[in-house]
Amino acid sequence: MKTVVVLVLLLCACTALCVQVKDGNRMFPLEAVKQLKALMDKAGARLGPRLAHSAAVVAVCTDPILPRVFYPVCRSQGADEVFSRLVNVLMSSDPCEICANPSCFGCLH
Repeated sequence: MKTVVVLVLLLCACTALCVQVKDGNRMFPLEAVKQLKALMDKAGARLGPRLAHSAAVVAVCTDPILPRVFYPVCRSQGADEVFSRLVNVLMSSDPCEICANPSCFGCLH
């Protein structure tokens, strides 16, 4: 019984410490959003500036290292808009400003 209580407390503590980014009714871990931004940057550089943002989204959605949490977004309409909003959260290099963003929660100050 004590083991179960300890595990539940550890799970709650880990969940409380995780920064989540919310877009509509979906939530994504901040670390996954950072990976998404890196993939979007890589796809944009590879495709060149003349191609549409949606082409970068297609490239990212087919990339095998895309975090699984984004698979449902890739299968939905408007994935380019969702990805754009998520990546825009990271435009600030100051973590305090990221945590001040209304899309983020779970930040510790």
